[in-house]
Parts: sequence; structure tokens; C-alpha cells
Amino acid sequence: MFTFKNKIILILSAEDWGTNLLSKHLYAKELSKNNTVYFLHTCPHSSQNKNIEASFISENLTLIHLRNVVRGIFKLPSFCIDLQNNFIIKKILTKINQSIDVVWSFDQAKFQNLKQFKAKKTIFHPVDYIVKESVFLTKIANNADVVFSVSTAILNKINTTTPKHFINHGIDEIFLIENKSFEKPNHIKSDTINVGYVGNLQMKLIDYENLIKTIQENPTLNFVFMGPDKKSNLGGQQQFKELNTLKSLQNTYFTGELPKNELVKILPFFDIFWLCYNNNKFPTEVSNSHKIMEYLSTGKVVVSNYISTYKNVTILEMVMDNNLLAEKLKEVSLQIVQYNSIKKQQQRITFANENTYKKQIERIENIINTLKNGQL
Repeated sequence: MFTFKNKIILILSAEDWGTNLLSKHLYAKELSKNNTVYFLHTCPHSSQNKNIEASFISENLTLIHLRNVVRGIFKLPSFCIDLQNNFIIKKILTKINQSIDVVWSFDQAKFQNLKQFKAKKTIFHPVDYIVKESVFLTKIANNADVVFSVSTAILNKINTTTPKHFINHGIDEIFLIENKSFEKPNHIKSDTINVGYVGNLQMKLIDYENLIKTIQENPTLNFVFMGPDKKSNLGGQQQFKELNTLKSLQNTYFTGELPKNELVKILPFFDIFWLCYNNNKFPTEVSNSHKIMEYLSTGKVVVSNYISTYKNVTILEMVMDNNLLAEKLKEVSLQIVQYNSIKKQQQRITFANENTYKKQIERIENIINTLKNGQL
């Protein structure tokens, strides 16, 4: 039986390690409890030093930074890309200096032939959908033993004979630790409903028009935004004029990016959480969202745009049209006692509890063991 215990695991991620931890970072953290994990940031850093650099994040978890880049991935034929990658991969493996049991790729472009790592098991795990890199999805999937994603909409975009399976986003167990001794932050107001938004504000997926409209049409609510609004380890810089408009509104507050151990102290004080992505323009890209699990872990009501992954459950208060979001948020705020009843809160917390990273890894183990070559 295959298990993620005492393995050498290499994780590939286009997002660097930093304050903002996404699925790939949190899988790395959880896996490092029982395995030796190397986290490879696949976007080369600018440096005069051309050597690969490694640094320790924690016990059993090492960050690797590249200094070389593959040229022409959108123009050159596949064999040219593979030749360049082969050179880089040899340097990576030399740095690790251990045989790899599992290569687990969250990257959708940089390393298209996972077999080049010579790992015993190869996993492709796109947790988001990047249109410009979608041309590489099939090749990467074809060179993997199994494909996982957080959305069937994303899986349907991958044309491959490799087995494909849905695994929902996970929740860091830090959000499930009950602690009632947290001190209420100053930006949480006692005389109104507090509405929380967690996430990167530098994303094109945000429906800024309806997000701003919703805030303007609910002037008595206190809207707090927690997440990067400028350059961070997730990339980006203040490039949307709508972000300036958002910051000018009287009933908004911005904390900036927060580490998980700080975020977990704030979330319990909110009455409502929400998200406002543009489902009409980006239906596949917004077919699921990592922040939902963190919201649900508090038990509080979540108001959102349409998210196809949750179409058959009643755990979210979704609107089919974002133009209705302002009215929906007003309705929920006026009936907050009913929406945040003990029964409803427990349902949300239970849902989050069933999706810890530990449990997602167990689900992945079970799937691998159903495959023809499940045994390592």
C-alpha cells in the first residue's frame, strides 16, 4: 500500500514561498510532517549567481530557487523545451542529492515532462486555471501518473487518458483550533455587521464593478479586506484603478497581507464573509476558491458569486448574477441571526473539518492505491 510516509517529495510551484500560503504551500507543510519535502519555486530569481539555491523553511521542508529559465516555451517545439529542462533538472537533482519518490507539480507550464525527474510517482495538480498556459495541460497530464484538481471544470479542460480526480481545496488545521482568548481588533466595529474578504486584491478575476456596487449599496456595513493589495509573493502590483476607488470608500478597511497565524485570530469576529469573482468572464478560473474553506471554518455565513463546484450543496449563499450580490448581502445582514444559527454554523464547520490537508492527502493516497501502478 502506498502512503505519504518516509518519502522524498519534490513539489513544483509557480508561486514563491512567503506570507501568503496557497494550496501548494499548505500541501508542502502537511507532507513535511512525515516526509522530506523540497519546494521548488519554478520561476527563476534574478541574480548574478547561476547556481540553484536552497534554504530551510522548517524541519524536513526545504525551499529551492532556480537561477535558470527555459526560453521560448510558447514558440519552440516540445523537444527543445525538454532539452532545456533536462539541463535544469539535472542541476536540481544534484542539489537534492537524493532519489525522488514523488514529484508533485502545481505548475502549469515550466516543467512539461514530469518523467524527466525520474521519480517513482508523478502527480499533476492544477488548483487554478491559467488560460495562457492551458496549451501545456495535456502534455503535462500525459506525463503524470494521476491528475488532481479542485474543480471538475478544470479537469474537463485537460484532454488526457491519465486518470483524473476531483480533490477539493483543503483547510489548514490552524483554522480549526478553538481559542476564545483572541482580542477583538480595532477594525471590527461593535455597532454594525462586519463583512470580511480574504484574498489577493491584485487579481483580474475580481468583479470590481459589482464589488464596489455592493459596498456602496450597503453603507451601514463594515467591509474589511485582508490580503495583498500590492506586490507580494503572489506577484502583482497596484494596477487596477478600481482598487483605488475601493480604498476611497468610507465603509472599507484594509489590513494588507497577513500570515495564517494572524488571520486565524481575526476571522472569528466577522458576521459575514464574501467573495465577488467574475463568473461570466472567467467561469473555469472561478469554479472554486481556496478562501471558501477558511471562511467556512468559522461557521459564519458566506455570500458569493456562482461557484460551480458548490452547485449541488447549500453550504454557500450564492447568486447566479453578480448584479444581485448587493441585495443578497443586504438580505443576509438583516437576517443574520437566522443565517448564523447554531445549526447552520455547525454544518459549515463540519464541512471544513472534512477537508483538512491531512484528509485530502489520505484521499489522494486512496486514489493512488486504486491505480494500476499504485505500489511504490
